[in-house]
Amino acid sequence: MNFKLDFNLDRNPTLARIRSLPTASRYGLIAVGILAAYIAINSWSWSWARSWNAQADHIQKILADSQRIIDDSAMTVHSGPELYGLVNPIASESEGAESMAKAVVEIVKKYSTTNFSYDAQRASTRISGLSTTGEKISKVSGELQFECSPDTFSKIVADIESNPAIESISSIRVHRKEAEKKIVVRMTVDSWVIPSKSMNSKGVG
Repeated sequence: MNFKLDFNLDRNPTLARIRSLPTASRYGLIAVGILAAYIAINSWSWSWARSWNAQADHIQKILADSQRIIDDSAMTVHSGPELYGLVNPIASESEGAESMAKAVVEIVKKYSTTNFSYDAQRASTRISGLSTTGEKISKVSGELQFECSPDTFSKIVADIESNPAIESISSIRVHRKEAEKKIVVRMTVDSWVIPSKSMNSKGVG
C-alpha cells in the first residue's frame, strides 16, 4: 500500500483563504487569535489567583483563631483554678507528644500529599502549681511539612483543628509551586501536657 503525506501548507484551504484576505484583514484575524489566546491564559491565571487568595484568607483566619486560642489558653491557665479548681491534664509530656504526633500522621496520611515529615519539639512554656498535684503545666509542639493541593490543605487543617489530641495551630507558612498547582506547607501544632508525669508516677510506691 502506497501513501503520501503532504505537508504543503499552501494547499490548506483555510490557510489559503486567510492568505487571500487583504493585509489589514489578515493582521486583524491574527490579532483576534492572539487576543483569544491571551483571554484563555489570563482566565486560567486569574482562576488560580482567586483560588490562592481564598486559601490565603483561610490561612489568615486559622492563624487569627489559633492565636486567640493560645491567648485564651494562657488566660484560662491562670484564671481557671480560681473558677473551676486546679487543672489536671490527662497526658504526660511523653504521652501528649506521642498522641499529637500519631494524630498528625494519621490525618496527613489520609490525603494525597508528598514529602511529609514531622519533627517533635521539646516542651516549653511551663507554668507551676496549677494541676491537682501541684505539677507544672507545659506546652509541647511539633512541626510538620508536606506538599499538596490547596483543597487538600483545607481538609488537613480542618481535621487538625478538630482533633482532641491537638490544642492549636500556632503557625503556618505556605509556599506556592505554580507549575505543579501545589503548595508547600510548614505548620506548627501545640498541645498542653504535664511534663515528666509518667516518670514521677513510676517513682511512687
